[in-house]
Amino acid sequence: MVQQFFTALPLFVVFFWLILFLLDYKNSNTPKRFLIFFLVVALVNYFAHWHYFNHNYAVYNILDSVWVFTTLAVYPIYYYYIRLLTIDVKINFKWIWILIPAILLSVFSAVLYLMMSPEEISVFTHEVLYHSRGNVSEYSQLINLQILRLTLLKIIFTIEVLLTLYFGLRLIKNYNEKVRCFYSNIENKELSKIKMLLYFLVFTSLVSMISNFIGKTYFTDHSYFLILPSITHSIALFGVSYVGFRQDEPLTNSEFDKLFLKLEALFNEKQIFKDPELRLNEVAHQLGTNRTYVSKLINTRRNMSFCDYVNDYRVRYSETILT
Repeated sequence: MVQQFFTALPLFVVFFWLILFLLDYKNSNTPKRFLIFFLVVALVNYFAHWHYFNHNYAVYNILDSVWVFTTLAVYPIYYYYIRLLTIDVKINFKWIWILIPAILLSVFSAVLYLMMSPEEISVFTHEVLYHSRGNVSEYSQLINLQILRLTLLKIIFTIEVLLTLYFGLRLIKNYNEKVRCFYSNIENKELSKIKMLLYFLVFTSLVSMISNFIGKTYFTDHSYFLILPSITHSIALFGVSYVGFRQDEPLTNSEFDKLFLKLEALFNEKQIFKDPELRLNEVAHQLGTNRTYVSKLINTRRNMSFCDYVNDYRVRYSETILT
């Protein structure tokens, strides 16, 4: 009973947040909707996990190849979610290539299962996956290929986690450097959502690499040790989902138009650019919105940063004085 609960805990966490995201789908922006895809993949992955750890052999044999795909897809999808939060404004389907390892290895696994006899599947399941009975002296070629597949999965997964951690942290770091140009109160102790995402990225990466290194077989032999990875994975999934769900919602096009007119009025009529201490948060306060929308507005309408936008007005004003 304890084992069933803890193997189902990450599944319940993902399912809980997936329901919330789906209920809020109409109000969601692109990153938030893409996170739903991430949660669906994670849900399928932990569904397969549940059957594995509860020894539902027949079901898991069917789900094993699906588990391979979801395991190798979850971190590339997570990386692209970070891209949508930091640099990409819309989904670019050219990035589908990051799922190639997941697709190829899952297809390889499925083909092997189709080629294996019922006896070979039984041997692979009980002797390799579960260690529930003594090993035979020599495995068939198909079983050895399945063992090779398990080894490849561990290697590829580790590489994916490390690459996601490296490039994800770099995206977040560059994003935070751009934010420093906009925000005047960066010295406060309150973490931004993107920084929280960074911490959860590091945390989930460490948990995943440790779990991958230990391997599922160890936890089948020592079932009570499942409690620790179950809780840590659940915390990581809850944190990522919470940060994603609390994202600011986008303004509509008409609201952006009105906001831009107000912004131009502040600079053309009130000439607030003359203030040498002008900061983005002050402009956002006068417009009655937040700094994220103002910086995005300037970037999309003028293709420049807030600093460049202010300096452009100052340069043009200086030129009018000199002429």
